Amino acid sequence: MMRVMVVGAGAMGCLFGARFAAAGAPVLLLDVDAVHVEAIRSRGLRLVELNGEEKTVRLDAVCEPAVWDAPADLVLVMVKSYATKQALRLVHPESIAPHTVFLSLQNGMGNGEILAELVGAHRVLVGVTAQGATKVAPGVVRHGGVGPTSFGSLSGNEPAGVSSLLQLFAAAGLEASYRHDIRNLLWQKLCVNVGINAVTALCGIDNGRVAALDPARKLCEAAVMEAVTVARAEGAVLPDDMVDRVLSVAQATASNRSSMRQDVENFRPTEIDAINGVVVRYALRHGLTAPVNWTLTQLVKIRELTYGDGKHKAEPSG
Repeated sequence: MMRVMVVGAGAMGCLFGARFAAAGAPVLLLDVDAVHVEAIRSRGLRLVELNGEEKTVRLDAVCEPAVWDAPADLVLVMVKSYATKQALRLVHPESIAPHTVFLSLQNGMGNGEILAELVGAHRVLVGVTAQGATKVAPGVVRHGGVGPTSFGSLSGNEPAGVSSLLQLFAAAGLEASYRHDIRNLLWQKLCVNVGINAVTALCGIDNGRVAALDPARKLCEAAVMEAVTVARAEGAVLPDDMVDRVLSVAQATASNRSSMRQDVENFRPTEIDAINGVVVRYALRHGLTAPVNWTLTQLVKIRELTYGDGKHKAEPSG
């Protein structure tokens, strides 16, 4: 069984870590949240399943670099996109071996490229997942949704260890596949985030209201259409009904609060630069414009700079 280090023990990192540990894999969680880490260390990770069943999974957790008793086979990167580079400082060099594979299942674009600069493109995998989870308290995570996980190599060369990784997901009861068209899937996931996250964060609405409210729907549609145009300029192949797919996701997750909305409501930095901001940056290099995504990006940045009454002000995301 693969030895797994999870960098970023938020809701999703804990979900995957708990499932891998329950399947018999050695798992080490790394996170800077000392209270959360101590809760896991002292009481175990409590996972609330979709059916309401609760289970406690015992696994190691640390909030500073530590030498594991043997190198990791897999480093699963689950931090917010703006923290990717800094988060790898939690991984002790002696816990990494030449065969170690790095897998990013983060939101936004550009995380794989950052990892490639740090550890080499030949062992970096990037992917998307339809699994969902929410951190409800230190050491407590609620599973929020089930779906497939897909990953692939940005370099085009399949790294060693992929078959073992697929076996790990299968043992953990998680549907997963290796995809050679992963860049297309990354852009599809980005379109979903582009159309839903900033709108819900700025307006304080649940996902379903994006599809239900005419002004919100129009704003979503315009942002997604810009993203589709930029994606195709980048060489990605996207379905013609991408806008309808995004609205369907909003309807299917009607009662959900998007991650960006949760960040704004909790006075935390957002991933706006890796989502709507990416569309703007990539548009520029193709001589295109993305005024809707530019505006959404600036509005979210204004929110970040004016959090609370000044006592809870967050650092801007960029």
